Amino acid sequence: MKTKLLLTLSIFWAISGFAQFGSQQIISTATLKPYLSIPFDIDNDGFIDVLTASGETYKMSWYKNLDGQGNFGPEIIINETPVYYLSVKIVDIDSDGDNDILYLSNNASYIAWLENLDGAGNFGLEQIINQQDFMMTVTPTDIDNDGDQDLVAIVSNTFTSKIVWYENEDGQGTFSEENLLIQNTNEFTKILLEDIDNDGLLDILATDNVLHSGSIFWYKNLGNEIFGTQQIIYQFLYVQSGGTNIIEFQYVDLNTDGKMDIVMTSVDENSFIDTYWLENLDNQGNFGELQFLIDTGDQYLFYDLDNDSDNDMLLWNRFSDKISWKENENGQGTFGAPNIINAAADFASDAKAADFNGDGWLDIASASAGNNKLSWYKNNTLGISEYEFGNHQIYPNPTDGILYLESKQPIWQISLFNILGQRIETDQNTNQIDLSKAEAGVYLLKIEGENGNFQTHKILKE
Repeated sequence: MKTKLLLTLSIFWAISGFAQFGSQQIISTATLKPYLSIPFDIDNDGFIDVLTASGETYKMSWYKNLDGQGNFGPEIIINETPVYYLSVKIVDIDSDGDNDILYLSNNASYIAWLENLDGAGNFGLEQIINQQDFMMTVTPTDIDNDGDQDLVAIVSNTFTSKIVWYENEDGQGTFSEENLLIQNTNEFTKILLEDIDNDGLLDILATDNVLHSGSIFWYKNLGNEIFGTQQIIYQFLYVQSGGTNIIEFQYVDLNTDGKMDIVMTSVDENSFIDTYWLENLDNQGNFGELQFLIDTGDQYLFYDLDNDSDNDMLLWNRFSDKISWKENENGQGTFGAPNIINAAADFASDAKAADFNGDGWLDIASASAGNNKLSWYKNNTLGISEYEFGNHQIYPNPTDGILYLESKQPIWQISLFNILGQRIETDQNTNQIDLSKAEAGVYLLKIEGENGNFQTHKILKE
């Protein structure tokens, strides 16, 4: 008879409440004009570090979280090649089990990566993958389903814009010449690879740059690196919208129904900036009417900042010097008034959420280019309802496969989050979860009862 090792894990949080953020804690002022604040466990010690880049010296660097409590060490340079980073992705390019750094450079425009040499924060020299006249975005994905990370990118010139992909030919970071996926007469501005129609294949969600009547649309993945014709999801009408164009969009579940909605930001010919969302009606590419979100011109990302199982808005604005957040008040996409995190973040260039002190709540990191500050803000949430300690037994832990749960009360839902607070999986009315496909590392398992109370436990995947 198989022996089961029962482990009741320590609780990261066992309360629900309204997120309150503490005062600014300076990580460093050594990076001049920082414009990135990317949370990333760079040295693989289980603590979330912060990666940044300078808008003056154009160096990429990182700051080590020394103790898992948010105390950071001095600046450590990663890349001294002068680069302005349009985007930075953390991904395993060479299939060796650790995360490398992939980025898109501006002026000159090229895609490059830095090899993670030892998993301890030491990276190799810049390796250029491809250089073109004008590249807008790069996305890592296994487009040919051979088990390694290929790249999908936008390449534009005076006469055309196209979406192309580069094959990771040996799984070690040796990439092919470009392979054409889609060509367009207008300039693509942004793409995301998402499974729009829920068939298990990643489709392309996109916008392009037009003078008026901006639209968001998708291309169905037909398999074998072939995509269908353009399908418009929403288009602004010039007469009604005043020459509105779409400049940003994200794919996120706003109304907590398990379907990913579209959040998009538009600008009209009078430079008025508005953000809206479109409800995903059926996971088949059909979306609802335009619903207003904000008109402040803030940049934004979505996280569950108050641990109530819905997505709130984290906002920052370099022109108003503000970092704030808005609560998803009913879990249906109705957001409250802004809650100020910092009203004096001089030229707030970036903000991200992650758990920097290991208490299970998402804190905020920010970069303020105007005063050279890289900072973080502790989530000091005050609880409003306690849940009985020790209600659950979870085994085996660590595990490389099925994780089993035993509970004194009926389990309604279990959700798995990574250490950055990103939801990986959600299951209802079950007492087990399969971790066999998850990467090795630390995870948080949130267990919700029928009465709305919950506990969160730390899980180790081998």
